[in-house]
Amino acid sequence: MKKRAGVTQKISISLNRSDLASLKKRAKRLYAGNVSAVISELAADAALLEGMHDLIHWLGGPTLTDRDRQAIDREWMAPPRVPKRTRKPTKAA
Repeated sequence: MKKRAGVTQKISISLNRSDLASLKKRAKRLYAGNVSAVISELAADAALLEGMHDLIHWLGGPTLTDRDRQAIDREWMAPPRVPKRTRKPTKAA
């Protein structure tokens, strides 16, 4: 692989074996085994999350309380409501 002077920077990181295996599996599936491409993808996701965090801060911070979040989670986790079937009126002969 050619080096792209000034574009990339080489780093050294330590990961547990299962995380590394996950990265390699994703790299093989999506990027012909290029683990650096997976790391770049994760870095882009991190930048997006940081942008969201900055936006929330700029808007005045989170407005949901823990109680609100729990109520939303309960609603999402509840089984779907099945509407009651109404009987059609029978026609008099």
